[in-house]
Amino acid sequence: MRVHACSVALRHDRITAQGLATQVLDAGFDGLEIWGPHAEALHADWAALARRPVVPMLSGYLPVGTPAFDPKDALRLVGLTTRWGAGRLRLFAGNVGWDAASSDDRAAITRDLRIVADMAQDHGIRIAIETHPGTLADSLPATMALMQGLDHPAVGLNVDILHVWEGGADPLAALPELAPHLLHLHLKNVTARDRLSVFAPQNVHDAAGSRDGMCPLFEGVLDYRTILSRVPDDVDMSLEWFGPAPMATMTADLGRIRSLVARRAA
Repeated sequence: MRVHACSVALRHDRITAQGLATQVLDAGFDGLEIWGPHAEALHADWAALARRPVVPMLSGYLPVGTPAFDPKDALRLVGLTTRWGAGRLRLFAGNVGWDAASSDDRAAITRDLRIVADMAQDHGIRIAIETHPGTLADSLPATMALMQGLDHPAVGLNVDILHVWEGGADPLAALPELAPHLLHLHLKNVTARDRLSVFAPQNVHDAAGSRDGMCPLFEGVLDYRTILSRVPDDVDMSLEWFGPAPMATMTADLGRIRSLVARRAA
């Protein structure tokens, strides 16, 4: 399995392309998942680096299913993804949950995702739709219905294990069902179910937001020792950390994952 750092962990830090590349490489990560705003700001300097980590996925945002969606913006984001050499563009399936969405909402979100998927296919990349609350992939049944409805060769899933559990599914039972669509995994944990709101976008992207409930990967309610033992060996995964000491925390989690894999192979 390939374990990547997420540059979104450094969203409140002043970073340079060189500094980001050096931190990721020195920590021993297999690569870097680049956050959309970082991708926009750092691309020119990153491309000039002689030594830089692999970038498997760009985490982007598009207002699919709304009047603000513009195919020109989508094409620019797909182009940015290819310029970073990333094979996947992470997107959310709208901003309304499956049960709250009307049939028109679902149709509009699906239509726009197909537009982006066609662009991605033309550029030789794939769209990785994230399992996430407040979207059409907010539960296991919703995610499977969305994949069936899209039925596009350039579309797969970025499976966020915590959000699969938040949506009511047992991750161990859900992974085999999600596996045919799996492109990437997001890994994070929480101290208790009643702390899940700490990951609400308006909180995590606020420098003054609460961090109560965030915890290292192996110290929360989800049993990642067991979960990772069920993950296919040939998979890309990213440590998505939003709390303090980002590189130190992700590096420590990386070390524990490596130890777990080594023991499993022994």
